[in-house]
Amino acid sequence: MVTQYDPKSCCWHGPYRPTVLNPAANLGPVLLNVLERTPQKPAQVNGDTGCTLTCDELRRRSVRFAKFLIDSDHREGDVIVLIARNSDNVAPVVFGCFLAGVTLNTLDPSFGLEEVQHVLQLTRPRTAVGDSDALAVVREAASRMKLGFDKIFYLLQEIDGRDFTPPDSWISVDAIVQQRVDNEDGFVPAYRGDSNQLIAAIVCSSGTTGLPKAVRISHAQLIAPYQRVSQLDLNDTLLCFSTLYWISGLQMLMTGVLNGIRRIITTRPATPELAIELCNRYEVTLLLVTPTMASDIVRTLSPNERLQSVKLFAVGGSTVPKRLRDELNRRVLVTGRGRSFVGYGTSETGNIAYELIPREDSVGFLLPGVTAKIINEHGQPLGPNETGELVVRPTYPFLGYHGDESASKEAREDGAEGFVRTGDIARFDSDGFLYLVDRKREIFKYDGFQIAPTELEEMIAELEGVRYVVVVGLPDPNQCYNDLATALIVRDVNEAGSSSKLLTEQTVMEHCARTADGRARSAHKWLRGGVIFVEQLPMTASGKVMRSAAKQLAKQWKSVNSST
Repeated sequence: MVTQYDPKSCCWHGPYRPTVLNPAANLGPVLLNVLERTPQKPAQVNGDTGCTLTCDELRRRSVRFAKFLIDSDHREGDVIVLIARNSDNVAPVVFGCFLAGVTLNTLDPSFGLEEVQHVLQLTRPRTAVGDSDALAVVREAASRMKLGFDKIFYLLQEIDGRDFTPPDSWISVDAIVQQRVDNEDGFVPAYRGDSNQLIAAIVCSSGTTGLPKAVRISHAQLIAPYQRVSQLDLNDTLLCFSTLYWISGLQMLMTGVLNGIRRIITTRPATPELAIELCNRYEVTLLLVTPTMASDIVRTLSPNERLQSVKLFAVGGSTVPKRLRDELNRRVLVTGRGRSFVGYGTSETGNIAYELIPREDSVGFLLPGVTAKIINEHGQPLGPNETGELVVRPTYPFLGYHGDESASKEAREDGAEGFVRTGDIARFDSDGFLYLVDRKREIFKYDGFQIAPTELEEMIAELEGVRYVVVVGLPDPNQCYNDLATALIVRDVNEAGSSSKLLTEQTVMEHCARTADGRARSAHKWLRGGVIFVEQLPMTASGKVMRSAAKQLAKQWKSVNSST
């Protein structure tokens, strides 16, 4: 599989390969058809409890939840928010929504009140499903914005040790899916229209505004790309720690079900020890983790220990250096059996490229049906070995951002041609290998979570004594795949001409870690790189902070102060 370049249009094209499953069909019929083929085959195993759902049990639970939604008068166009860890009934809830034609909006259970409230404002869900602690946050966010639910929250798990007792009015998902319903074997989901335009899910993607954008994913996008992944067969087992907030979590769910292979789930926090344990216990053959986790697995395994069963060790979510891929092949996998594997994609476009043939730090070739261009700042196309912004025309159209049509319009490079801006700076070499040169403008990542500096800057600007602030991401010296949020601050000057000494590093860091009422903010947004007080920030003539220069200033300050 190679990428072809057309010099006339200055476009790169992935190979042509027709889909096996029919993307014109809605997700409901496709899922039922696949699950009915191998009813006794394990579809999902809970690595915490050992609970196994066969394809038949997964189908039945999905149908029961779908019929409950339909009987509760949920209709096409309604949005249900899901905010949960990977427990037994998450997949039945997801598939039940698809069967009922209801749009699913996925959030991460670690989200704080501000993030939840922002997304609810965009998607305006009718109902919420999730774990007890996360639903408490959803309920408070809905109350603040006066969003009226149907007075029903569907409960997946009660999380022990949390200061919250679910109301009796909340309905247990387990009670719904365990109860047989009439004609569940004969259930036929209704056809609900063009799968290219029919919204299946709304997932989150951070933008330059600092808060998540709500990306609309079509039924066709979740059907076509996930059949028969290279090197997988029916006896494979996959493991991915991502909740369904992450597009990778949703993709791996579809990969498992549509390929007829079992998926291992866990509600426990992801650690290298747990990854190794689950891989060994369940003979995992496809493992997907972040670069940080991959590096930790390398460090955790003893020199003579290997992940004997793993065939594909997939790493994604941020830049993956060739050095790490080589370490995985040499130190983690069995020579001749397993190999590391890098993929690249976005929530808006889906998967874009796979590294099927390793070359330096390339993310590989374009996937079938994907077309891409490299453009300069004026929108003009560039050729091989020229660097610019990567724009992509996915196989199925980008449906835009829910509740934000201006952002949707901005993301489309050319509405007539269907190209979508990725915001990533990239290049293709003369052989069609794609290289990511820089991350999305301004956005950086910690442990796979995207961090928008503008959000932190607005938060810090609330403090008395702050005149100017810019937040940059500095590489973690211990884990180069992470960026540490670091604030450069110019203190305000009082009437006497002196700056406020009440504004300290500790004050700023505590403000970013907790709200005024003591509530913990999302941990990935903490100022792990610290605070640097400076006399002035590098500015353009128009008064805008020069972020690249500010980052260099922060690096220099760190270098000088770490050596003294």
